[in-house]
Formats: sequence, structure tokens, C-alpha cells
Amino acid sequence: MLAIGMKEVVITPPLGVNIPGQFKSRISTGIRDELYAKAMVVDDGQKMLAFIVLDVLDLLRPAVVQIRERVTAHTGIAEDCVMISATHTHQGAPVRAGFSLTVDEDYTPYMVKKAADAAIMAFHDRREAVLGHGRGAEGDIAFNRRFRMKDGTIRTNPGIGNPEIDRSVGPIDPEVIVLRIDDLEGNPIGVVSNYACHTDTIGGTEYSADFPGEISRTIKKNLGEHVVSLFLQGACGDINHVDVNGTSATKPPDHYVKMGRILAWEILRAREKAIPAQDHHADIRIAHVTANYRILTEEHINRLQELMSSGNEVEQMIARQDITLLDQQERTTELEIQVARLGELVIVGLPAENFVAFGLEIKQRSPYSYTMINELCNGSGSGYICTREAYRQGGYEPTIRPWSRLDEDTGELLVEESLRLLEQINHEHPGR
Repeated sequence: MLAIGMKEVVITPPLGVNIPGQFKSRISTGIRDELYAKAMVVDDGQKMLAFIVLDVLDLLRPAVVQIRERVTAHTGIAEDCVMISATHTHQGAPVRAGFSLTVDEDYTPYMVKKAADAAIMAFHDRREAVLGHGRGAEGDIAFNRRFRMKDGTIRTNPGIGNPEIDRSVGPIDPEVIVLRIDDLEGNPIGVVSNYACHTDTIGGTEYSADFPGEISRTIKKNLGEHVVSLFLQGACGDINHVDVNGTSATKPPDHYVKMGRILAWEILRAREKAIPAQDHHADIRIAHVTANYRILTEEHINRLQELMSSGNEVEQMIARQDITLLDQQERTTELEIQVARLGELVIVGLPAENFVAFGLEIKQRSPYSYTMINELCNGSGSGYICTREAYRQGGYEPTIRPWSRLDEDTGELLVEESLRLLEQINHEHPGR
């Protein structure tokens, strides 16, 4: 029998600091809804795992290391058994340098301690629990954001109602996977859910957890205020909420509420239909792979120099940032992959923002029928991981940036290493 504890703590920063995630600086002026660090600790009697999810855009590696060290010091859970991920809300705290190249050095230590504290409290709140695995589907609120235009070029987010759009060039992943966690009397402890769509539906200068926050509020209203909702972001590097065939050029400011409620009801439906786990073992595997960085070509350098002198304000800012790549000596980086097993369900923790095709491939080839993709894990890689085809096509995501410059073969590397770890676990605990 598993023992599981789940806790959540508020990590909303003070006002007056920058909100990362857009092309311009945004100084926070209010709180639309609180940001959280949420944690689940799983103990099967032989091994303990911890999962921490934060309402932030992304995490830097040093923060991940510090969170793990604090969790280990207070619980004894091995650092390699702690999976830490971001929901990728674009209305969160400045804990990763983005377009504004701003990190709040005063806030980060606070966030590190609170994130670890959520896991420490979950550790102390462990109780016998039963799992259930469920799935649903939602194909009407997420859209591939890359399009072939009538002139043959590829554009990202070409705009609602743009008459020059020909067709979308990529799929979505409509699957909603749910892990139900109840105590021995059938009372809900928490719900883990997984779906692929950018959490960038709001804008403005107020903090918000975006639609994962509304998922949590809806689940609490139906199952109880004590129930913890962990949302794991799927492979959504090229997926967002914008329907280019829509009739309005802008989404209403509460669109995140609609999305969150739609997903929450699908999660609750899948939870009610969840199949009880027949196996209550927990396990985890971790691997580190070396990935190459891309470097600026002469053509790219010439284009940046042109933009610095003749581009608009945003183009000049981005060009000045991008040209700094010439001074960066690193040619490789180390990426971390984790694969965790909970009963007949597995969670694949990937770095960075992965194109949906990679998540779909891992799911299709996984030996486990319930396979969650949890991207933006463990702060070991930032930016986009695109398909080889996308690098040839161009568009926003493949553009080389100081924080997004992984090589073209990185996606295939992560897929194969993830599958190797899945087979390792499956060899000891068959999934299907």
C-alpha cells in the first residue's frame, strides 16, 4: 500500500517586480489569483518520490538544486527522486530570464524555501492511499499555433481571421490523463492532471496561475477545499489557446476561467471513471544527456545588425540580446530526464518546451498505457525543442535566442532516452 501526502503553499511575490513571458517589461500591479507551489510525496515502503509543481514560467537549474537539497535535508528523500516542474504561467514571478533578461534575486530564495516546504509538509502528511488511473479528451480549446501561409512561408500566431492563412502544419494532443488519489475510506486527497496547452491566455500586469489555477478552484469546489490539484504541463511548445478561425481578434480577459472549467470538468469526469490501480509500487529513473548548442550563422548576424539599426523598438531590443550569442563560448549543455512510475501510470519529466510531436511519439511508443508528459522539468534546459522539419520551416520557435538555442537533434535525443528509461522501469514492473 502506498502512503501519499499532498500540500500547497502560496508563493505570490510582492508587487512592483517584473513579470516575465512577453516581449516587453511588465511591472506587477495586482493579483488576479494567487500563485502556488504544490507538492506530492509518494512512499511505497521502499522508495520515496517527491513531485513539486510551481506556478512560474520556468526554473533555473540553481533553484532546482537548492530546492532538492532542502527537501533531502528535511525528509531524507534522495535528490534524484525529486521532480520539479513549472506550469509555465506567463503571469508569474521573475525567476527566469526571458525577454526582459530580469531575475529577481530577492524573491528566488523565498520561492526556493516555500517550494521545498510544500514537499516537506507533504512528507509529514503521508497516509495510506489508493490510486486510480483515468483519461479523457478535450480537443476544442487547444490549437497548433504554426501555420503555412498562402505564400508558402510558416508563421507562428498569424492572427485570428488572417485571410493569408492556408492551413495548420502540426497536430495537438487532446488527451487528458488523470491520477486519482484517495484515502482508504474513498475520501479524495488530490488529483494529478496532464494536458498540453500554453498557459499564456491572460496578459496584463496581474499575477495569475492562468487556467491551472481555475482547474484547482473548480476541483476544490466539487471535492473539498483540502484537495490538492497538481497540473503537469504537457508537450506544448507549439500549442496554445488561439483559434485563428474565431470571429474575434482578441480573447475575453476571463478566457482562462472558461478553459480551466472545461478542463476541470473533463478531469473530474475522468476521475470518476478512473480504474483502480492493481499495482502500488513507485519507482523513478533519471538520466543526463549532453546536447549541442546552435551558433549564429553569418546570415543571421547580418540580419541582427540590420535590425539593431533599422528595426522597431522590440526588434532592436531582441537583436541586441541575440547578438550576445557571439560572446558565449559554451557549445554543449547537460539535460536531465526523469521517468517516474506510480502504479500503472508513468510521468516523463522533460526539460524545456517540447513540440507536441515529441510527446505524442513518447506516448505512442511507451510500454505504459497511461503516460504523462511533464515538460519544463528540473531547470536543465530552456527554450524550444522543435522538430527537424520546424527548423527547416522557420517561424518563431526555431529562432536562435540566448535562452533558446538547443541543437536540431535534441528532440530525438530526448525521445530515445525517455523510452530507454521507460523500458528500464517496465523490465522490473510491466506496465500494460
